Amino acid sequence: MKILLDTHLLLWAAADELPPEAAHYIEDISNTLLFSSASIWEIVIKRSLNRLDFVVDPVSLYSGLLSAGY
Repeated sequence: MKILLDTHLLLWAAADELPPEAAHYIEDISNTLLFSSASIWEIVIKRSLNRLDFVVDPVSLYSGLLSAGY
């Protein structure tokens, strides 16, 4: 199954804080994990607004997601 992750799930996955319901699907190697460039763009915009809940570096997140097989 193809799974498109939203921005919150990407951030939770990067922080190793996935809810158990989501982790079940994300950790299933038979699923194809996808993310939108719009999520990275959203993080860039919200970081520029100094939002405390968007402190992750978007370049590092992007590289890490690709390395992890997303």
